Amino acid sequence: MLETSIHPQDLPLFSDDLDRLEKVLDAVCKERGIDHRGREAERLGALIIQLYRQGVKEDAKLLALARAYL
Repeated sequence: MLETSIHPQDLPLFSDDLDRLEKVLDAVCKERGIDHRGREAERLGALIIQLYRQGVKEDAKLLALARAYL
C-alpha cells in the first residue's frame, strides 16, 4: 500500500483564505505606499501565502511578519 502524507503547502486555498490574505497584503501595501499590482506586492503576496500555509493563521502575526520582510 502506498502511504502519502499531505503537507499544508499542498492544500488548496479557499476564497475565505484568499480574502483574508488579500486584506493583509492590502494593509501592508497601503502603509508602505506599494502599488498593489507591482512586483514588490507580488513578492510580498507570495510570502504571505507561504507563511499562511506554514501555519501562521493570525492576521496580526501575518501583518507583523510581512512588515518585517520589507
